[in-house]
This record gives sequence, structure tokens and C-alpha cells, in this order.
Amino acid sequence: MDLKLESLTFASLTNLEAGQLIARHLNDLATIDETLLTDAPYNAYVQQLGAKAELLMQAINQIRKSEETEKIVEADAARDKAVAAFAMALKLHAAAIDEEEIEAARSLGILYGAYKNVTKLNYEAESLAIDKLVNELNTEAYIGKINGLHMQKYVDRLSTTNANFKAIFAQRMVNNATTEVFDAKLIRKEMQVIYSDFCNYVLAMAK
Repeated sequence: MDLKLESLTFASLTNLEAGQLIARHLNDLATIDETLLTDAPYNAYVQQLGAKAELLMQAINQIRKSEETEKIVEADAARDKAVAAFAMALKLHAAAIDEEEIEAARSLGILYGAYKNVTKLNYEAESLAIDKLVNELNTEAYIGKINGLHMQKYVDRLSTTNANFKAIFAQRMVNNATTEVFDAKLIRKEMQVIYSDFCNYVLAMAK
């Protein structure tokens, strides 16, 4: 029977699936005779992946155990949807027939381009970035375009959901001042970078 490798989009996996994938890889790699593991970069990658996978699983367990953390995840998802809604509205206006509407959308799109990856940032960095975006959208340079495209409701949604997230996150930080808190989003991002570098390294060495 012929075996066929299927491509994997790591970013599409849930945190739990990503953690399980790395754990499975590490378990398989652990079966290699230690006397053969003489490649320093390889060993370093395996060690880093193991550390990040352990942190991610701790973060997942913390999410499961903490009702406050569940609220944070929901609040973060709400503001991520607000960002997506703003971006979708811009795209619709950019596809309009009216030239003035298109130009306004183009101008706002240039500004938004600096923030398009905001949802990939860690919690606190995303909070700061959304605040900055909202502040810029409400300046004289952009408020006319926002009003012209009737997009103030999207800006208000960004502001409201971000303020809600910050309030919940701040309260959790107060309640857990003496407890180690794990940022699953940041840990996942760092683990993904290490995993990608590791795969590329192994592929390069195989050639």
C-alpha cells in the first residue's frame, strides 16, 4: 500500500491539538537511540519544543480550571470578531462603485494595514494596539471617512469589546497576583515558530 503525506496547516489546529501534535512528535523522537543524538541544534530544538509544549498544556489546564480565564478567552474572541468585522466592512466599501467611497476605504485600509495582525498578538499587546487603532480612527484625519462610510458602529464595537476585555483581564490579574498565569496565545505562537524552524532544519539536514 502506498503512503501519501498530507500537508498540515499548524495554525488551523486548536491549542489542544497543537499540544498533542508536538507531544506525539516528542514521544516518537524519544525512541531514537540517545547515542545517535549528537547534533546540537537538533537537540536544542527538541528541548525547546518540549518546554513550550509543557507550558501550553499548563495553559490549557489553567483555562479549563479557571472560570475567569474562560471569560477572558470569550472576551478576547469577541474583540477578535470586532476586528474581523471592521476589516470585512472595509473590503465591502473598497469594492463599491462610488469613487469617493472607494478612496475613503483605501485610506482607512492603509491605516488598518498596520494593525491587520493585531489578533495574533499576546493579550496585553493586542489591548494596546486596538486602543491605538481606535484613537487614530477617531482623529480628524479619519473620522470624516468613518462617518462617510457609516462605520462608526464598527469603531465603537472595537472600543467596547476591547474595554470589556481589559476590565476582565485586569480583574483576573488582581485575583491571581500570587498565581502563575499562562498566556496560551503567546505560548502557542512561540511554539509554532520553533516547530517551523525545527521542521525546516530537519528538512535541510535530510538533503
